[in-house]
Amino acid sequence: MTLKHILFVLFLTLSYNGLHAQHAITGKVTDSSFQALAFATVVLQSDTNFIAGAATDESGRFNISTPDNLHGHYTLTVSLMGYQPFKRNFSYPDTAFLSHITLTRDRRTLTGVTVSGKKPLVIRKADRYIVDVENSFLANGNSGLDVLKKSPGIWVSNNGSIRIKGSQSVMVMINDVVQRMSEEELAEYLKTIPSENISRIEVIANPPSEFEAAGAGGIIHIILKKVRNDGFNGGVSTHYRQQGKKPYYGGTATADYRIKDLYLSGGYSYVKDKSTYLATNNIVYPDKGVYSSRTDRNNNTGRHQYRFGVALDIGKDHTLNLQTLATTNNLDESFITGIRYLPGTDTITGVANSGRMRDADLRSTTLNYVWKTDSSGSQLKVIADYTNSSKTELNNFYSRYNDPLRNSTYRNNTPNNTDILSVQADYTEVLKDKTEIKGGTKLSAVKRDNEIVREDYVDDKWVLNEAGSNHFIYKEYLLMFYSSVEKTFGPLVLKAGLRAEQTYTKGNSVTSHQKFDRNYFGLFPSFFMMYTLNETQGNSVRLNYTRRLQRPSFSALNPYRLQFDDYTVMVGNPNLLPQYSHNISAGYTFRNDYSAELYFSRTDDVIAELASSTGNNVIEYQSRNFTHSTEYGLSLEAPFKVMKGWTVNNSFSLYNLSYRIDAFSINRTSFSVKSIHTIVWNKVIDIDAVADYRSPYVSANSRIPYMFTFDLEFTRRILKNQGRVRLYLADIFNTLREKEVTDYNNTHIDFYQKRPTRLIGVVFSYTFRSGKKFSNKKIDQGNTDEKGRIGN
Repeated sequence: MTLKHILFVLFLTLSYNGLHAQHAITGKVTDSSFQALAFATVVLQSDTNFIAGAATDESGRFNISTPDNLHGHYTLTVSLMGYQPFKRNFSYPDTAFLSHITLTRDRRTLTGVTVSGKKPLVIRKADRYIVDVENSFLANGNSGLDVLKKSPGIWVSNNGSIRIKGSQSVMVMINDVVQRMSEEELAEYLKTIPSENISRIEVIANPPSEFEAAGAGGIIHIILKKVRNDGFNGGVSTHYRQQGKKPYYGGTATADYRIKDLYLSGGYSYVKDKSTYLATNNIVYPDKGVYSSRTDRNNNTGRHQYRFGVALDIGKDHTLNLQTLATTNNLDESFITGIRYLPGTDTITGVANSGRMRDADLRSTTLNYVWKTDSSGSQLKVIADYTNSSKTELNNFYSRYNDPLRNSTYRNNTPNNTDILSVQADYTEVLKDKTEIKGGTKLSAVKRDNEIVREDYVDDKWVLNEAGSNHFIYKEYLLMFYSSVEKTFGPLVLKAGLRAEQTYTKGNSVTSHQKFDRNYFGLFPSFFMMYTLNETQGNSVRLNYTRRLQRPSFSALNPYRLQFDDYTVMVGNPNLLPQYSHNISAGYTFRNDYSAELYFSRTDDVIAELASSTGNNVIEYQSRNFTHSTEYGLSLEAPFKVMKGWTVNNSFSLYNLSYRIDAFSINRTSFSVKSIHTIVWNKVIDIDAVADYRSPYVSANSRIPYMFTFDLEFTRRILKNQGRVRLYLADIFNTLREKEVTDYNNTHIDFYQKRPTRLIGVVFSYTFRSGKKFSNKKIDQGNTDEKGRIGN
């Protein structure tokens, strides 16, 4: 939308605020294929005199408030760049034609408006940028995690760690709801969300006070689709890919129905994922003993997701949404490991067989109420969310060596159950002097019940191992308040906010009678400044400061000791403290698209997972607090057009990270580069290519070498543009792998794992629409429907 268009819409909005409105003229604007058109300008005139005006919202609807003495003959015009203007003379109150206004493409401007044949992948705003998933090559045949991997400015490691810039972890939200889970749990949960359900992704590098203080590296907000068209609408898709010798296949179906003030939506998706991994591990211990292993791993996973939502517009100012979500994740894995161990002059060889069976379920219900208190954008929003997550997991282990005294057979049963209840209220007041005031409160209550039952096979029977078993109950209560003020002074925008969070935690190890109570309070100020240098060209500078924190994960606080095999143990740490960070950044935006940002961050009580060896040459992994870390870096975003129909989005991140672990100092400079190419051959095929490179970097006391991948996709529109067939090739050069090298206290660990990353797949998707025309009842979309959270 051009600057002239923006100013005109703003003028119409201000003019509307000055009217003494008692009546309203409403309607809907779409294109010839019944797609809603947002930001169309609607003007009501009497002869040549301006009466009132408005702009259409995301659903294509407009609402023009008019004086109470409206009568006689009038003219209504609708305009939008790239479309022929619509003009209609009518006599009030004969407004039935407004229920559906269709704009036709203007062939004179079509080439200039849609050079690439697609909407832009990235839309930039003052405090964030938005990835338009549903109108891009990301829309079909991907999981939520795949979408993040292929989005500009987002980097996802092979273990599911998500970053926006540098090494700092992010907080992930879905439809305004925080996902309170570990990185591994979050990655598994995002795999259950089909890309067909995702509308867009908001990337907020420096979140203001209305967002929770968790996540030093910013926020990624995933927004799911909502009903936008009258009548019955939906879509189906099917997906198949070959992963080495194993298949991956699945399907998704969605359906929405909207009639007047009532919205119904639902969906189902299924995935079957079979794959094989190869892993090697080489360890040199302080006593010069050497351990080597090779593992062949077979995975068989089935995922289901069910979604149902209902929404109701109560009058023109109130919206009520209710949504339920259920996911199931069934995993069956087997491992065969060849082992060679040289503790001195002896040579120990053996084979270990292990298996893991896991059934995880998530059920979530969210209620969302929105009250639009005036026409300028003021509103009250209340969100209540309840989520239950349960998991049963059984791990069996069997090893045999040339030294029978080392043989072992045992199993671990590790069920857990999590309940999360949260309630929040947010109020926004928009004043006429370009001032916006926000305030709100939130209460969150968490209860997690973890259990480890370790049993050894002794004398032909299973015997409980009390030392290896543990039952831990964790409770956490968060009470949060915030307020912020944003004011515009011509080209200068200032925003200041303060957030207060009180945390209460209780941990109880029923098995060991170990308890802890921990309470802490934090103030988290934020400041944002943006100065527009040239509004016409879209040039501006900005400055940000935020204070943020990261709490320990639920599982890390559990005082457990879980043995994975004869040489690897995971250990909990109930003494973990939250880490706090101060973040400051300065940025420059050129022509609304090009962006450069310098940032600095200092983090105290850094939480990191440490790998170390014990006296009996067993490697222990445990999360610990370390003194502090500093990080500074540069982020660049540079989209450009190579030629007609060929656009590129480039992302670059350069950062230096330094910190201390005990007596060891770690300092490393790393960078990441991602380039996304979109080529449109009109009415023939769309070609998308993604190249992603990350240089070597450090994580705690581990060094990770470079990573590179290159993906290529071809999409053909069929069936009158309602169907799509997509062929894709992932990791064409087969360069993706997982590798970590760790050196600590005279112990050297070299781990390598190769997944089936070079893939070929095909996706077919089809959307259908059976719309109906209804009366000119105004239907405003509320905020995005709320959705469940937490994985297993």
